Amino acid sequence: MFIIRKGWWVIIAGLTGLLTACGGFIGGPGPTPTPLPPVVSYEKAIFTVKKGEIVQEKEMQAVVVPYKQDDLYFQSSGFITRVLVKEGDSVKKGDLLAELQVDDLLNQLEQAQIDLEVAQAALAKDKTQREYAVQRAQIDVKMWEDRLELAKLDLADASGGSARNRAQLNYDITEQNLELAKIDLKEANEQVTSYEEQAVQRSQLAVQRLESLVAEKRIYAPYDGLVLKTNGVEGREIQAYDIAIRIGDPAELVLRTPYDYDISKVLSNNTDIRVQIFTDTEEKLTYPVEYLPNFIPITNSEGSGSSSSASDWFYFTIPQGLSLDKLPIGHSVNLVVTIGKKEDALLLPPAAIRSYGGNSFVIILDGDRRRRVEISSIGLRTSEYVEVVADLAEGDQVLGP
Repeated sequence: MFIIRKGWWVIIAGLTGLLTACGGFIGGPGPTPTPLPPVVSYEKAIFTVKKGEIVQEKEMQAVVVPYKQDDLYFQSSGFITRVLVKEGDSVKKGDLLAELQVDDLLNQLEQAQIDLEVAQAALAKDKTQREYAVQRAQIDVKMWEDRLELAKLDLADASGGSARNRAQLNYDITEQNLELAKIDLKEANEQVTSYEEQAVQRSQLAVQRLESLVAEKRIYAPYDGLVLKTNGVEGREIQAYDIAIRIGDPAELVLRTPYDYDISKVLSNNTDIRVQIFTDTEEKLTYPVEYLPNFIPITNSEGSGSSSSASDWFYFTIPQGLSLDKLPIGHSVNLVVTIGKKEDALLLPPAAIRSYGGNSFVIILDGDRRRRVEISSIGLRTSEYVEVVADLAEGDQVLGP
């Protein structure tokens, strides 16, 4: 009889499970080896200081836009009833582009125009009557002048006595009638302003005022152009002088890119700037372009207002000799701006430079020794190299971080 204490039974059971997990007893299959962790290599990268040319460039997306643009707006607030154009539409000078509620004003304008026509008809009739009065007064003057000549002859032929007295009396009466006829003629000629003329003037002012009110609620094309943008939506309210439509003149085009602070520090008329255009066969063509400093295409012509600033965008010329058919409005191209170029510069890959506490430095391998060299400044940059100003020489070995 075997007696196994409880504690020993637990030990035996544990050993049995362990042997089973390892493939059984000595006579069973071999144990599965535990994989060892991979060996980590702590070898540092070594970089070599080079000397040569470095050209820093920056690529930007440029869009073709009209040289001349205008932001159009309503001159009064209200609800938009009609937007007659959309982006990309061609328009002619004087075309109606958008309109606010104007029904009441149009009714008033129509009535004012009718009143004006009535007043003008009354004035025309009055002018006819005045012209008739002047002509009649002129005829009366001529008639009394002729009668005065006859009275003068009769007075000369009168022999004396009562005949001469009658001739003298006739002459005096005729002379007085001539003076009255001249007064009538003067009055007829001096009637410049009449009630009818005042009525026409009042009606004209009413029509002009209503036409001005209607014009404030309408937007017309200031020239033949292309609609670049529409902000107004039918049924929505818009405030006076809020930009509703942007129009451009497609006769002359420029390239536009968003403002960039780094590029702004180097841009000038002498900056090397190129535009890259891909052909239908995916061939990349490069053309030089010029920077347009302080160029603002949004003008302040009548019925428009400026909504753009020189600090919002950069503008460049369209490549010379390139057909505008290849660069329609809204087309995007790749613009390459040379930030800087330097020959015989000390060059290091960006990965070779360490930073700590706001300072940049490198570790130089000097035989078995290590030497720290401070980077005075970092100049031009590319994806592969940076220009460094430091106590380094071509061929120095730099230990990577």
